[in-house]
Amino acid sequence: MSWFPEKMLTVAPTLAAAIGLQEALLLQLLGDFRATHAGQTRDGFVWHSVALSQLQQCTPFWDNQQLQTLVASLHEKGLLLYRGGRIGSEAHFTFAFNEAAATQPAPSAAANSAATTLPATPVAAAAKTIDSGWQPSEDALRQLAQLGVSRDFAQSQLPQFTAYWRDRNVSRHSWESKFIKEVWRQWQQQVSQQQRRASEQTIGSDWQPSADAMRILVEQGAINRNFIDDAIPEFVLYWRDRGERSSTWDSKFISHIRHQWQHYCGLIENDHAPRLISADWQPNPAVYDVLEMANIERRFAEQLIPEFVLYWRESGKPQSSWSSKFLQFVKRQWARDNSPTVDKPNGQNHSQPSTRLRNRSFVDDLTDRSWAS
Repeated sequence: MSWFPEKMLTVAPTLAAAIGLQEALLLQLLGDFRATHAGQTRDGFVWHSVALSQLQQCTPFWDNQQLQTLVASLHEKGLLLYRGGRIGSEAHFTFAFNEAAATQPAPSAAANSAATTLPATPVAAAAKTIDSGWQPSEDALRQLAQLGVSRDFAQSQLPQFTAYWRDRNVSRHSWESKFIKEVWRQWQQQVSQQQRRASEQTIGSDWQPSADAMRILVEQGAINRNFIDDAIPEFVLYWRDRGERSSTWDSKFISHIRHQWQHYCGLIENDHAPRLISADWQPNPAVYDVLEMANIERRFAEQLIPEFVLYWRESGKPQSSWSSKFLQFVKRQWARDNSPTVDKPNGQNHSQPSTRLRNRSFVDDLTDRSWAS
């Protein structure tokens, strides 16, 4: 049995050293196909089509992915042009060597003989800088179109592309391959931005955090549920007034609550012993920091201090943290004053009625949703 039942594959050593062994082998195999297959001249290049099964038969040591990688490598080096989708998606592989059609040797009868002389192999064009008037070929625009990139978009990227690379004075073998990659990247970014904008919306007056957001805050963050509920109106009001569009309202709300809760816990950590409120009581300055995070004006809070002190002095009931209780009072008053009013048939507007605040411990008082009338 012969050890050499098939045709030998030979590689030019100089070419292999220049572009890589596997790339050189594929290039010479395609050179064989070019010599035995008539081509069609289009866009200044001679295009050849070979059955993919025939190419695979000659290269059983490469799978489709490896072939695709080598073809892309030859294209990047400026040696090869190709059409169609990824290798394996079509029955034929259409290619052209990156050299002018006038220099392409026509297939001859001698090429169909049993001669073992290899056809001339194209060599890489010298690397050069980009010209100010450089234009992509029709084939490059068609390749981009196959990727879904519109012709207008591709051409709109041309001035920026040429200006960028002229400023850097970089030399390349194939500016077309670089242009295709850059335009494809810009196109993907644009599509991503359009999809993101399509999912963005303004916050509604009845917006509520999702169940997942509440689970993150309550179960994972150990944040009191009623503290979270109290913060919803101020959050909605702030973003509704600004008219901003977003697809991440839950994420914004989670960040908003975590920041407030951290300061809130710092406010009460040293407040434990119940005591009566004094006539000249003033909230801890940290209260105003938390209110500022809730976008509630300091002046609004200061106007409520006399009412707050009067009510609790008349009540005569001690509390563990007057600052935290005042903070809750201010936030609820702010939400009530800024909530939508309901139009009555007689033309009068009535806000939601308030109810009396019940005397509870600090933690239990978080469940209270209103203030004294």
